[in-house]
Amino acid sequence: MKKKNLGAFIILASLGLAACTADTPSTSSSSAAPVESSAPAATSESEATTDVAITIAQGEDTTTALPEAGTLVMRQMYTAPHGTKSFAAVNVLMNGDTIVSAHLDEFQYLAPADFKGVPNADGGFGESFPADVVLASKAENNDGYSAMMKEKGGATQTWAQSITAITDFAKGKTVADLEKAVADLEALGEEGNPADVISGATFSDSRGYLQAIVETAKNGLVSIGATTETTDLKEAQLLGAPHGDKSFAMTTVAMDGDKVAAVFVDEFQFVDLTQFGGVPNSDSDFGAGVAEGVVLASKVANNEAYSAMMKEKGGATKTYADNMKAIQDFAIGKTVAELEAAASELEALGEEGNPADVVSGATFSDSQGYLQAIIETAKLAK
Repeated sequence: MKKKNLGAFIILASLGLAACTADTPSTSSSSAAPVESSAPAATSESEATTDVAITIAQGEDTTTALPEAGTLVMRQMYTAPHGTKSFAAVNVLMNGDTIVSAHLDEFQYLAPADFKGVPNADGGFGESFPADVVLASKAENNDGYSAMMKEKGGATQTWAQSITAITDFAKGKTVADLEKAVADLEALGEEGNPADVISGATFSDSRGYLQAIVETAKNGLVSIGATTETTDLKEAQLLGAPHGDKSFAMTTVAMDGDKVAAVFVDEFQFVDLTQFGGVPNSDSDFGAGVAEGVVLASKVANNEAYSAMMKEKGGATKTYADNMKAIQDFAIGKTVAELEAAASELEALGEEGNPADVVSGATFSDSQGYLQAIIETAKLAK
């Protein structure tokens, strides 16, 4: 836990440098979902300095019993592999101790004239942003971010190319294999070439990104998938807004043929910093300038706190994580056509219907929205 003393005037005066500057990688060449209240208004210059304690919730799960090899496990975690102005969402698909695939995206506040914001950046979610910036995905803004990398750091390849080199390197390897590679990268020193260990990698922080994959594979949040020996899986990751305008979701789906084999859904929302742990770097530059009294947080990583809020505001009878697990489990083993039929059934229930009549164990009023997010992601899998 860190403490930061935030003077509103200082934050707003320095925002142009702290939030708009690129954190650029250098190169070596109830039955109802909760009624979510609006985020607090942005801090004004006249407000007094506040002393705020911020905790971080990365999304660690070291207690869930994992299946033996032959059953897929999708894990997700939030890290800070590169600097203090962004955070990373890392998703790793495992079969036993072997990494089947990895996805990594980073989120940073950037200028709206040059970068597309995450879903709901133009809605209630965006009301908590620092002034004159939007929260943006580097993966979705690869062209713009890569151009900035080239201008500021002389990058010779795109952000996506460098990240893909690292995630491709992880495929088919064990955690032990990757830990050895992390040690090899560290041994290179600052003057070494990451491509000597990871072909195609040019980020000076390649070790940090690979370490983030290792940490996720070992300790990330867990979603248990289908039983299969297939390694030829198709995957996709998509950002969306399945529930209101005060949050956005990240959905990752792996397909075994035409059936969903693994899925992970999480949402991010600005919430009370005294009750929730923020994403990494919320206690540093990334968290500077956001609305007073809130942090950007993962709902799954803050399951206990978010579920308590659901119960208080909406009379929820199940936790957020239990609801999401019910929807994810329902999707496993089904085709897109079968999921679309279920989504239509949920829509036909109307506002007074019970989602559990279609999706066993689901009580979210927006169950259809979450299922639709899985459908849209599955359609993109390749």
